[in-house]
Amino acid sequence: MAKAMGGDLMIQMLQEFREMQEESKEQYARTQKALRVLRMKCRVVYRRTRVFADQVRAFSQEVDGFRDNMGEFATHVSALAKEVDGVKRVQTKMFGQMGRMLNHLADAQSTDRKRIDVLEERMDGPGEN
Repeated sequence: MAKAMGGDLMIQMLQEFREMQEESKEQYARTQKALRVLRMKCRVVYRRTRVFADQVRAFSQEVDGFRDNMGEFATHVSALAKEVDGVKRVQTKMFGQMGRMLNHLADAQSTDRKRIDVLEERMDGPGEN
């Protein structure tokens, strides 16, 4: 009887072992499926990360180009401001010279007018006006 009970126990343990094997196979299949899904998601994340990194790199290059262009623009604006300042100084100087020339011309014209008046008086003689 002990032998029979030992055999029953062995059969029961074997059956439990087979159930555990089946459960293990199912768990293994679920784990493999989960790993495949995880790998796919990792690939998607990796690709998106690469795309994002490429976009960041392109944006960085655009910002660098923009910064370079702004530096060049600032240099040109500075040079233009110096040119305008120079033109302004030259114009101020020219207007000053023109003002002096006009005053000199007006003085000369006034002097000429006085001479003409004196000559006319001499030519006409006194009392003829």
